[in-house]
Amino acid sequence: MSTTELFERRRENLSRIIDQWIASQRFKTGKEICEYYGLSATYVAQLLNSKRQIGEKAARELEQQLGLKSMSLDQQELQIEQVKNTLVPHLYSMQAVEQELFCLKPLDAVHYEIESTIQLQANHHALQIISDAYQPILKPGWWLLCDRQRPAQTADLLCIQFINKFCLILELQRETEQELQCQSLDGKRQVRFQKQDVQQADVVIAILHPEQIQRR
Repeated sequence: MSTTELFERRRENLSRIIDQWIASQRFKTGKEICEYYGLSATYVAQLLNSKRQIGEKAARELEQQLGLKSMSLDQQELQIEQVKNTLVPHLYSMQAVEQELFCLKPLDAVHYEIESTIQLQANHHALQIISDAYQPILKPGWWLLCDRQRPAQTADLLCIQFINKFCLILELQRETEQELQCQSLDGKRQVRFQKQDVQQADVVIAILHPEQIQRR
């Protein structure tokens, strides 16, 4: 098979995958698929409209992002097979204390699966939003994927756990050697905390919908 023919097969298979997912009513539009999997709709449109070649690296990256088994786009007879979901290593729910304040309630991660397109590392954990105190920014049922080791930057969402084990979700405005200066998610309140009172400040790296982490 020539390189040109392989490029065209990948393009056709990508188009078929999108068409089948829409036909199955899993998604309504191609744009919705792109948003769900974190792809650029413009980039995918260019691939489908023959403006860009789907090379080896691009094909494997697309398969990974779409949760497809490797080499799926190269198949002569397309079989859409997504890789199995991954167990969530650290999983928590909220135990409400007062308004936005909560404690972490460990969940048995063996009963849950996370969508395979989400790349987990040992320092990641997921927190399910239970309280409606963070609406409309965060809705009950959604999950926050947090990174314990990523350095925080201005405008990051943080899940802050204090030494008394109480937690808050806030937006970082400024960090100094001594303080974390934050605001509520609705932007109505500014607060400052001494770092000596903070046990952990985890950066929220993704907001996940309920179907992306499900009970087994």
